[in-house]
Amino acid sequence: MLPAKEDCYTAANKYCACIEFHLGEDRRHGFHTSQLIDYTLEPNPDAEDNKNAPPEKLALAFSTADVVISGWRLGRLADLLRDNDLATVRVLSKRYADLDRARPFVASITIVAISRNKS
Repeated sequence: MLPAKEDCYTAANKYCACIEFHLGEDRRHGFHTSQLIDYTLEPNPDAEDNKNAPPEKLALAFSTADVVISGWRLGRLADLLRDNDLATVRVLSKRYADLDRARPFVASITIVAISRNKS
């Protein structure tokens, strides 16, 4: 199930085997939930110097890559992640930022692959 235009995430409402990150209309990157090592929700240090920067950062460490989600009200995503219920995450257009101040808003998703040593 894809998120509605104004939603930055979907929940599986059951055990979710994969988390998919929508990086654009035709770009998706998925990780099996068994690859998740840990996650951290914390204030975004970039917001201290830039009042327009998203105030929160959700960092996910998978065995093959690190994913950083920046945005507002990301606690809901962390809750879904903890409950193994997060299915998809995507960036929203800035026009949806204040549509519902109770809902999460994802401003950016960055995925950095962990290089593999070839010995």
